[in-house]
Amino acid sequence: MKTATVPLCQHWMDNTTRCASPAMRLTQYCYSHHRERSRQRRKIAERTRQRWLESAPLKDAASVQRALMQVITRLLSGNIGHKQAGQILDKLQTASLNLNSAGRGPRKKERKKNERRKADDESS
Repeated sequence: MKTATVPLCQHWMDNTTRCASPAMRLTQYCYSHHRERSRQRRKIAERTRQRWLESAPLKDAASVQRALMQVITRLLSGNIGHKQAGQILDKLQTASLNLNSAGRGPRKKERKKNERRKADDESS
C-alpha cells in the first residue's frame, strides 16, 4: 500500500525546528505562516510607499515644489488617499511658510525686482 506524501510548511521556527504543518496547495507554507508572510510584505510595501517624502529634505522653495508635485502625482495615480494627501499638503504648506519666515523662500521685494528686470530686458 502506497502512502501519500504531503509537502510540509517551509517556515523555520528557530534555527533548528521547522513548522510541521502541511503546506497549502501551490505554496510552500501552511495557512498561518502564509498569512504572516503576506502581512509582512504588505507592511514593507507600505513603509516603502510612505518613505518617498522623507527622502527629500525641504530646504528651499524648489524642494517644496517638487514634493508638492510628487503628492499630486501620487494622488492622481491612486497611490495615496485623499486624507493622507491632505495631511501631507498641510505639512508642505507649513514648511513653505517656515521657509518664507526664515528668509529662504522667495520674498515679495525680490520677486518684484526680478519682474522689473525681465520687463526691462524685454523692452530693450
